[in-house]
Amino acid sequence: MKLLVTILGVALLVGCARSRSVCAVCNRAECRSMAFRITLKNGRTVETCCPRCGLHYLEANHVAARKLEATDFATGRWIDAEQAIYVSASDVHPCATSENRLDPQGCCLTKAYDRCLPSLVAFAEKDQAEAFQKNHGGQLVAFQQIAKK
Repeated sequence: MKLLVTILGVALLVGCARSRSVCAVCNRAECRSMAFRITLKNGRTVETCCPRCGLHYLEANHVAARKLEATDFATGRWIDAEQAIYVSASDVHPCATSENRLDPQGCCLTKAYDRCLPSLVAFAEKDQAEAFQKNHGGQLVAFQQIAKK
């Protein structure tokens, strides 16, 4: 168990490195361990920073996907998104960043909505998802539960 927690800790530190790819939904740099890939029926691929943005993309664009892939947070490898187990709403949300902005009059703006939240972290193995959940909170959910919402 200690080994699994150590591996997940290292994955968290190493895996959240930013890639050169930019999310097709929120325009943020992709987090390597959270990326989500959609292969459309026409063969075109769309990458997003996280599964949550990928689902927003599908919903907003009313497109059918041939294949959905998520990055396994523990290994950084692409996995079948529909077979993955997810941890939703954990305290790990590398995509969502707090932004302080000013409007044209110089007043502070507060972001009230972030499409990457609540976080959605994918795992190939249920035991790794459970270990992550134990350390970071959230709920275990299957893709079918997420897709229904």
